[in-house]
Amino acid sequence: MQPSRVPLTLSRACHYRRGVADDRRIGLLLTALPATLAIDVAQRADRANFRTAWFPEITFADSFGPATAAALQTERIGIATGVVGVWSRSAVTMALQAATLQQLSGGRLLLGLGVQARGYVQAWHGQQYTKPIVAMRDFVTILRHAFAGELVTYEGEVFSVRNFHLDMELPVPPRITIAANGPRMIELAGEIADGMIGWFQSLEYVRDVTMPALRRGAERAGRSLDDFEATVGFPSVVTDDDSGIELAKGQAMMYATALGSAPAYLESARAAGFADAAEAIGERVRAGDLRGAVGLVPDEMVDALLMAGSADRVRARIDAYLDAGLSAVHVLPSPPGGYYPLYEDHFPVESLSQLPEFDFGGLVGSFDNAIRLLG
Repeated sequence: MQPSRVPLTLSRACHYRRGVADDRRIGLLLTALPATLAIDVAQRADRANFRTAWFPEITFADSFGPATAAALQTERIGIATGVVGVWSRSAVTMALQAATLQQLSGGRLLLGLGVQARGYVQAWHGQQYTKPIVAMRDFVTILRHAFAGELVTYEGEVFSVRNFHLDMELPVPPRITIAANGPRMIELAGEIADGMIGWFQSLEYVRDVTMPALRRGAERAGRSLDDFEATVGFPSVVTDDDSGIELAKGQAMMYATALGSAPAYLESARAAGFADAAEAIGERVRAGDLRGAVGLVPDEMVDALLMAGSADRVRARIDAYLDAGLSAVHVLPSPPGGYYPLYEDHFPVESLSQLPEFDFGGLVGSFDNAIRLLG
């Protein structure tokens, strides 16, 4: 079986038939929560009419365990893996786990996949990070054929499988969403996936980079984006007033200087007109002055790159993104005033003593505010 352009098989009407209404436009990312608390928050988000609950897989828990528990304790909210790396398990194991969760959730799974960072793949999983675009195409192709009930033999450049058959009845195939920020991965999502989840993308970046890349990918596959879920996630500090903007500046500094993790974050800031500010902030970080770097973040930069401030301000920002072509926006409630290195050597070693203490209570309060003010 050779690589192929797999058609979109799941319409939005099919996805929403179990009660996830089209007007649900905000998803909730559950990063940094213990599994038991993530399950509880997902239940609250379900009652508050959020669109999706995203279960991450970094260092706090695996994705499928708490997502499965939440699926059994919720009714309408979409259950999303947000995101699982394609090098974290074989395509066969991924197919089995995803199909099981699809069954148990009654067809509410959104399978979020990413190539993740090179350091995660090589240092944590002991895998070779190679040809990420090809790897994602191989992996998704295997899953598509497995979810279709075929006997799968596929020889890809990065991932292969022989004689695998998924012996499971599925209500519908799981929807596959690709984590994408750079133009090439975004194009691939438009070509082969049911959706895309970006991160930290300014409105200008969405208009000028993301949506055109999705259209190019869809055109290459000869398909429409009518049923495609184009989404972006953002660090978020939602408050009763606009004090959240000041409290989110550490998050803006953190992502805008993460050149070793995702250069697209800086391109997003540049697209929004903050090239000079980002360069000045980066200089302070490289000099080991993290507090000074946070102090250089202008309010306007936070407003352009995060979801912060009052609920009215955040809702207006979400409306602008929907007008630009997105299907939904996801918020990641963040500890007020918090920031941390995203990878080894992100911040100079001598500056790490400046990092604020991790404020778990503040993080929980941020989730409470997001649900209370945006639900």
